[in-house]
Amino acid sequence: MRKTIRVSALFLALIVLWGGVITAQETTDEGPLVVAAENRTAAEEAERGAPRPDEAVRVGDLIRYTLTFKNPSDGPVSSVVLHNSFPAGMSFVEGSAVASRSDMRVEYSADGGESFSAQPMIEVVEGGERTVRPATPDEYTDVRWVVEGSIQPGAEVSASYELQVSVGSPGTEQQGS
Repeated sequence: MRKTIRVSALFLALIVLWGGVITAQETTDEGPLVVAAENRTAAEEAERGAPRPDEAVRVGDLIRYTLTFKNPSDGPVSSVVLHNSFPAGMSFVEGSAVASRSDMRVEYSADGGESFSAQPMIEVVEGGERTVRPATPDEYTDVRWVVEGSIQPGAEVSASYELQVSVGSPGTEQQGS
């Protein structure tokens, strides 16, 4: 069973782990940006004939997020940015960010969305000295795609990425629970 949750990001879409299941603030009015989340691990288990009776999110599960923007205007739009923050207890899966167009630049943040780059840097203290080093993917907090070109009326662009449920995340079951 594939479970996809669609929410409008224009109405402060909030996808969180709560009580062991993925929940979302749903709206009746879907705006031009829609965020969907799918538990790929649970879906693959169901395809193999081992569905989860409780649909719980478990430590180690891979969750695929997809952001889709559809131009609702009568003219082309430019300067479109698709941005999503990561829920607590989730780690970015390196190499999982993909986009539907080649003119979409992916950038990451390791400071809660304050700054973005293809390789965010973080300040750390090592051996008593303050240094700057590249953030590892599990230290990322946000992802965004910047569309370099314009999007024609009625056209869609999409981007997706995967997060893995981390060990000890609140609201998750341990494997074998």
